[in-house]
Amino acid sequence: MSSPNAEDLTEFQKRAEIQFKAVLEGIDQVATAHEKKTQDLVKAENESAWDRPVRPKDKSRSKDDKVEERAAAIIRAIREYERVVTFGNRPSEALPLENDRDMGGQYLTNKDRIDNESKLYQIARIVPKGALLHLHFNAELHPEILLVRARKMKNMYIRSIIPITKNEHLGETEMIFNICDPTTVDPGVNIFSASYPKLMDQENPKAESYLKTTWMPWSDFQMEFERKFPGEYQDEEPETFQAGQPQHCGQTKPTKLRPAENWLRSKMVLSLDEAYGPTQTVNGVWARFNQATRAFKGLLNYESVYKEYIGDAIDRMIEENVMYAELRPMLLDKFIPADSGIHEKRIKNHEQMRLIVDGMKEKRKMLAEQYGNDDKFPFGLKIIYCTPRSIPIPLMQKEMRDCIALKMEFPDLICGFDLVGAEDRPNHIGFYRKELVTFQETCKKLKLDIPFMFHAGETLLDTGGSSDPENSNLYDAVALESKRIGHGYALMKHTHLIEKFKKTKTSKGICIELCPISNELLHLCRNVKEHPYPELLAAGIPCTVNSDNPSLFSNSMSHEFYQIMVGDPTMSFWSWKQLAKWSIEYSCLNTKEQERGQEILSRGWKEFCQTVVRDYGPLMEDEASVNINPYRAEASYSVRDDKTHPVIEKAISDMKMAAKKSPGQEHADVVKIEREKARLWMESLASSDVLKRKP
Repeated sequence: MSSPNAEDLTEFQKRAEIQFKAVLEGIDQVATAHEKKTQDLVKAENESAWDRPVRPKDKSRSKDDKVEERAAAIIRAIREYERVVTFGNRPSEALPLENDRDMGGQYLTNKDRIDNESKLYQIARIVPKGALLHLHFNAELHPEILLVRARKMKNMYIRSIIPITKNEHLGETEMIFNICDPTTVDPGVNIFSASYPKLMDQENPKAESYLKTTWMPWSDFQMEFERKFPGEYQDEEPETFQAGQPQHCGQTKPTKLRPAENWLRSKMVLSLDEAYGPTQTVNGVWARFNQATRAFKGLLNYESVYKEYIGDAIDRMIEENVMYAELRPMLLDKFIPADSGIHEKRIKNHEQMRLIVDGMKEKRKMLAEQYGNDDKFPFGLKIIYCTPRSIPIPLMQKEMRDCIALKMEFPDLICGFDLVGAEDRPNHIGFYRKELVTFQETCKKLKLDIPFMFHAGETLLDTGGSSDPENSNLYDAVALESKRIGHGYALMKHTHLIEKFKKTKTSKGICIELCPISNELLHLCRNVKEHPYPELLAAGIPCTVNSDNPSLFSNSMSHEFYQIMVGDPTMSFWSWKQLAKWSIEYSCLNTKEQERGQEILSRGWKEFCQTVVRDYGPLMEDEASVNINPYRAEASYSVRDDKTHPVIEKAISDMKMAAKKSPGQEHADVVKIEREKARLWMESLASSDVLKRKP
């Protein structure tokens, strides 16, 4: 059959138009039926939503439920205002303005705006978060806190992997701290000398004969640094000390870091360029991350700071509205130095655990005296024993025996076992299958409960450090009955495994410890909007929110909860609530402790809802509206001269249109009137009001 010619096409178009119009005139009933189908699908999805169990029942008359629903509406309205104004990322053909950002875009790019301009983040800071279940032990406190504390340690030493003789060496080297016995190191070591030994030239980099020639007193290093690089790293004011933050560190006024401290701090925290640079790779950012971790190690792992750390870490968690935590220390090193640095006085693993237990007892006693009860942090901390997935089998066997021994000595402290390290490198969990099964059977015989809490699926390749997808750590983690999974980013690739993770009427499932900011900065996704957490949750998989390595990633639990809320429009006030409840349910607390934890969380949630309604409700159009008052919001937020709310833009456009239609007629300036009302409202607020615009 030949193709129709131009005349035929015109006829076809005429016939199509006649038929289309005829059908359109009588289509209302069919369209209504389709609309009902859509509404039924939406309703069915809402009724089976993963956070449905914590939402108020339909048509509930409970006063608490009404307050909760109001708080939910306020939070949603604030989020959407910030999306279109504070960040300004509106869908459009227009090129973005210089100050526009993507809400839910790159975390470090947005961090300053989040911290200083977002009321949603202010709310995220006060939300009750339940438990923190994925936190590496050395990563809870900011590096500047540890650097300041190191000032009083006369025998704090530092070494480099290369001599630092010119500026470019500052970026190339890796630095390590340690408490040393001055009698065991060579005097006069100078890292800035060309004769300083290079690590790469050593046959045995762990040999004492080499190490003793590398340790330079930290106080000497700081003075020599300023002589070698005059005027550099002078003006960097660490954010932790600004505005007297954080409270837990006991600083009453900003503390200025010295140039060498500023430089070392930059080696311990991932920068914008290191995280997002166009040539950065997954392996590259992991290498940088591991460097930072090693630098932190010596600043934390010594006697006096170890004692202080527990109280400080608990203070920070309380500040973030976390009531309980399970920390992951790397316990492959069997000793930390005493303050003296003397070899014979080193502190063994079990003595470290005693320091933790004593630190918790002391802190909980102080909290009870301060608040009249211990509801702020009622259960203390527990420890998940961590060891690298890269070690040889005989050493892994020893690690497992050591973990079991610590559990026997500290039954209420040790709560799990984990293998850690980049999953694109050897070994996969199955490499240690025989040892891990032996570990489980030994625990059964000794009547010990040490569940696995494996890092698994923290990868894009998902091949367990091999080229074979069947070596995915997720397979072995499930087969070995891991209680929880750290990260689980790659899980959505595995249709069968997903079923094992789901929470059902007959199974608790396997909980995933989400760490969205960590996953972004370690190059699993470009930003939180690309993270699979909405899909994991929609699949019915229980999850918790965690900060992973806050000292290295410049994040906090409050930032993580904020990111969860802005990363996907389906996230809501109730999403926060369900995630917080799951963090208690899937913790290693016993049944009674979990019940009490849920009670405390429930009370905290009620107070949180009341606070949101009382403090942020005035931003809304009225007490019943689900819409924000754009004029009050404009008055409350930092001004963006280049961006206003669409409602205000439309009002301005309508006035201009009215003036054009009737040029001689006077028209009321609605925008000016409403802005004046908002200005007077702003002036009426107390200086301490959370809605008062920052000067």
